[in-house]
Amino acid sequence: MQNKQSKKQIIDDVLNDYEARKNMRIGLENKWKTNLDFYNGDQYVGYAKQYYWQSTESFNHIGPLVENRLAILSEVEPDVNDELVQAVFKKLRFKRLIEEGNFWQEVTGTVFYKVTKHDNQPLITVCSPFEIYPNKLDVSNMEEISSIIHAKNVDDHLVVEKWTRDHLTIIRDKALIYDGELPYPFPFVRGTSELVAGQFFGKSVVDRMIPVQRAYNAIKNRRAEFMSRMACGVVAVEDGSVDLDSLEVDGLCPGKIIVYQQGYREPRFMEAGSIPEELTKEEDRLLNEFNSISCGGDLISLMANRATVGEGTLTIYSEQVKRQLRRSIQSIEDIYEQVGLKILAILGVEYGKSK
Repeated sequence: MQNKQSKKQIIDDVLNDYEARKNMRIGLENKWKTNLDFYNGDQYVGYAKQYYWQSTESFNHIGPLVENRLAILSEVEPDVNDELVQAVFKKLRFKRLIEEGNFWQEVTGTVFYKVTKHDNQPLITVCSPFEIYPNKLDVSNMEEISSIIHAKNVDDHLVVEKWTRDHLTIIRDKALIYDGELPYPFPFVRGTSELVAGQFFGKSVVDRMIPVQRAYNAIKNRRAEFMSRMACGVVAVEDGSVDLDSLEVDGLCPGKIIVYQQGYREPRFMEAGSIPEELTKEEDRLLNEFNSISCGGDLISLMANRATVGEGTLTIYSEQVKRQLRRSIQSIEDIYEQVGLKILAILGVEYGKSK
């Protein structure tokens, strides 16, 4: 009886800890969801129109800019000197895992690689930040984290793993699967697009682009509304002079006959004017801001479509892009190194001995 109660207490403690950590970082999770929405072009989620006729189109610049960055980062493949690590990377197709991880790193700001063992062989899993719950959010150094909860739905079953530096507890659908010492070293390696001082989760370039994207959408939609008024016109009528229901439903379709009451002034188009020059200037300014925030969007786009660029020019641009993306590139290089060390630790090989 005592043993069963002990198991129940372990389960309750881990699940309560999981819920507390989940609530603690709900604001971050909402931000990541917003980043994904903007990347996918769903940029008016939760937006309520003030008037039914307002235009709410999305003119998505975030998606293409992120994809161009990912195209450049996909070519980052640091040299791996250890032959055993090279063999494991090749077998597990680590390059493809890195490309998957780069997406989470660039869009949400953070990605995690989990290095575990399966059938006595290393296994590498890419974990999105949605799955990771650290015991602290206000530290930027991974070593200051004493435990991480990895929670994920697997085949419609919630699996919650609590990893400390020397202990592991695994719960599946409120049943205790494992509780004991770590079977291998602490498995998590973190990658960040931009590390934020005093914050465990990194910052994404999408975070900085969203306010510009909102402003750009607003400008483009106001221009579209202005052009619609210029094209279709706005009709002024005296109260009671026409059938307003017919005019509102059908509008001013070609050949439409407008009947107005005798004795009233005939309907007339109001002067629409022209598109204010300030709208065009603001649109250009926002496009330039996109490029500035995304580390040279035009330059990165050119590199991503390098087939049209000469070799000499390509070399110059390549160096500039590397400087612009140095934080993301450095993160990938660190990931290769740290994952390699964990692979060797799992295999019980001292670093450098397998060469």
